[in-house]
Amino acid sequence: MLEKELIKKCRLKDKNAFGMLMENYRKRLFSYLLRFCRNRMTAEDLLQETLIKAWKGFNSYDERNKFSSWLFSIAHNVATDSVRSLKIRNRISSLEDSKEFSNRDNPHKDLVEKEMYELVMNAVDELSESQREVFLLRQHSGMTFKEIADELKQPLNTVLSHMHYAVTRIRKKLRKEYG
Repeated sequence: MLEKELIKKCRLKDKNAFGMLMENYRKRLFSYLLRFCRNRMTAEDLLQETLIKAWKGFNSYDERNKFSSWLFSIAHNVATDSVRSLKIRNRISSLEDSKEFSNRDNPHKDLVEKEMYELVMNAVDELSESQREVFLLRQHSGMTFKEIADELKQPLNTVLSHMHYAVTRIRKKLRKEYG
């Protein structure tokens, strides 16, 4: 079923349509939230809160805008509120929890990817909060820089600058480690 059809059914409070629609976004939302808060259990809670807010506020969605931008805006606001109110600053407890690196036939490749992943996550952790927000939104939401600027209520050039410095810092850290 097309996304637009599911959205119309969701406006009529069709729970099955909402479930189908959210299934298309669940993995990306969870990945974004996990990297934002760096804790699997917290990310699961934030995902549930995001879905509840999306369900309850579905009538506020303006169909002239991208649905994914609206949904990731909710996720971003939920995560930001949670971080600010609870001071969530836990690091990723275990890379083994990440399904990205499981069930591989090549242990060497698996190890190299885990090390690279850890290095990138450490670099992301070292970014300023504003750089991290922009970087994670861009990587996980599919939002344009304009949409991110609107969401964060910042000028487009500021958002672009945050992204530039985030990528520069991550690259610098990778070059330092891998030459």
